Amino acid sequence: MKKFKTFIDKFEDNNIYYNDFDFVTNSQLNWINKSPLVYKMYRDNPHMRQETPALMFGRAFHLCILEPERFVEEVMEYPEVNRRTKDGKETIANFEKEHKGKVLLKKEDMNTVLRMRNKIYSYEECDTLLNSGGIAEQVSVWEDEDTGVLCKCKADYVNLEEGYIVDIKTTIDAHPDKFSYSMRKYGYDKQSAFYSDAFGVKDFYFVVIEKTSPYNIGVYKCSEETMNTGRIKYKNLLGVYKDYFVDKNQEVESFLWEGEI
Repeated sequence: MKKFKTFIDKFEDNNIYYNDFDFVTNSQLNWINKSPLVYKMYRDNPHMRQETPALMFGRAFHLCILEPERFVEEVMEYPEVNRRTKDGKETIANFEKEHKGKVLLKKEDMNTVLRMRNKIYSYEECDTLLNSGGIAEQVSVWEDEDTGVLCKCKADYVNLEEGYIVDIKTTIDAHPDKFSYSMRKYGYDKQSAFYSDAFGVKDFYFVVIEKTSPYNIGVYKCSEETMNTGRIKYKNLLGVYKDYFVDKNQEVESFLWEGEI
């Protein structure tokens, strides 16, 4: 696998990383999976990629767990005001203007993030995985050996010495049955293979925590079958990307699916 180490420092900047489309990410493959037109739509319309409150919450939680110093600097709590009044609306507007680019959370969401962090580190299994001498928010940049497509990923936590990656997910239900469903629905098997191949590690763990009290947690190691299935998925999608956007063998347009279901 051909690596591009010179891009790693560049892509540590999130603004550069998430606005670059020369290197394909797992999230971009999710768009490709819907259709090449969906990928093109998000690529060409940056305003459609703006963060939702749910994404803001997830970003804040990841910073709190993985990069506590950045969490203090980048995550801000909204002032407690009556948002229905003129003065309250003005206060909120000024606060958002003053802290543009920061992650802004309501007080209840900030408290939830902190409680979730404390819950994760109260379990030895999680603490051991996330405090073993690895590196948080680690970038890898490479050329896929089968398709020649340029790829990149940013893993939550990588321990190259022990050969594993940890990805943290927030969820409504961390029960094994529910998360297995989420694995299929959101393509987490694809993510596990994509990231593991990027860093050349064998093991991939998901640490999954519920967003409501009592904040149940699941720690799941991906099986070899899961990784193999995910690898087939991401390789196929890289092939679709290459066909449409590198070789340009097909026109990017909406799909019409037909058949019985």
